Amino acid sequence: MGGCFGKKSGEIMIYVQTGDRRNAGTDANVKIVMHDEYNHASDPITLDNYFKNDFERGCLDTFYVPSSKIRQLQRMGKIVRIELWRNDAGVASDWYVDKIVIENRVTNSSFVFPIFRWIKAKYHYQIKHLDTSLPQQEEFPEQRKMELAEKRKEYEFDQKVPGAPVQVRNIREVLLSIFVYIELVHTIYSSVVSLSF
Repeated sequence: MGGCFGKKSGEIMIYVQTGDRRNAGTDANVKIVMHDEYNHASDPITLDNYFKNDFERGCLDTFYVPSSKIRQLQRMGKIVRIELWRNDAGVASDWYVDKIVIENRVTNSSFVFPIFRWIKAKYHYQIKHLDTSLPQQEEFPEQRKMELAEKRKEYEFDQKVPGAPVQVRNIREVLLSIFVYIELVHTIYSSVVSLSF
């Protein structure tokens, strides 16, 4: 995994970890809005380090947030939610994000937003701090319904041979993700074995 860092520093820093999956990086334009515990929101912030290729596969990108973009937020407040979206610009606009961490350097506190999903173009994702809730207490039910519908489509069953057990309809995509996982485990294992000698 690479480390892709910006050079500036400020009160608020945003760290974005792009996933280490095939085609996980993006050339799209990415924006974020931060929401604090007092229901205040920042201006939309474009995540872009000039003259740098951001959001590459496996990279951790660091972004300085100008104070002009966060003046609506309470300086000492907690960031409880983010709104994240991208467009479909660029040759490779698909994007898989592992997590986003927002660091408030004034209060010396960090807020983790686990994403672990592909980000669709032109859809505003709402992610809570630590993003955990019971299904009956889901704050963003429409987003959850969309994600469940995508999973159901991905793992749709089909009986290809009469009398045979059912199987996943698009087995190629499922197997591909399994093979990527196996490749990752093999790489880690090989690294550990080579270090032990």
